[in-house]
Amino acid sequence: MKAEYIPPREDVILQNEVPDDVYITVSGEVEIIDCEGEKEHVVGTLQSADMFGEVGALCCRPQSLCSEPRPFHMS
Repeated sequence: MKAEYIPPREDVILQNEVPDDVYITVSGEVEIIDCEGEKEHVVGTLQSADMFGEVGALCCRPQSLCSEPRPFHMS
């Protein structure tokens, strides 16, 4: 296991591709996005300690949604 920083808005897992890795959100949030043509629709948000990509990586299945880190906003 290795730690990896992924900047906001960079795709982590692409829709319809099989991921090689399993990811755990250490800090921040990750948006789960459904891309239909040119449209993007956020269908969920993962928080710290949430895991994603495990089904695709372990079962060699293409992912039905895209995952990318959400920009950090200070209140």
